[in-house]
Amino acid sequence: MALPIYHPLPEAVVSCNAANLTAASAVLRAPFKGRITEVGSMLGSVLSTADATITTSIAGTAITGAPYVITASGSAIGDLDAASVSGTVANGVAANSTITGANTCLEGDVVKFAITGGNASGGPVHFYAVFTRT
Repeated sequence: MALPIYHPLPEAVVSCNAANLTAASAVLRAPFKGRITEVGSMLGSVLSTADATITTSIAGTAITGAPYVITASGSAIGDLDAASVSGTVANGVAANSTITGANTCLEGDVVKFAITGGNASGGPVHFYAVFTRT
């Protein structure tokens, strides 16, 4: 079976976790100089209180177009929410939003996933960023 999106060798996925989606943050470090082509999250528990907005930044600068919302309504374990430069995530599904700029990084830059919203429930959440060498 052919993959819906080609993944070149100079690409890497780095991940981190947060205990829940209650006004917290999760961070990871850029593995090399390049650009982020996708950021996203997968739920480890159902959201029952309210939506959560995820805002991503690199070394303190917000990635343009990358904030995305994880909706509580209809949420389920394993739900994937993301932002990408192509508007499509790796499995061929439409992204929640499209990255339009400020997505370059240096090796070791901190990538932050800031969680906001009224959600007071939910369990672990897995965050990831896809990096491409430049």
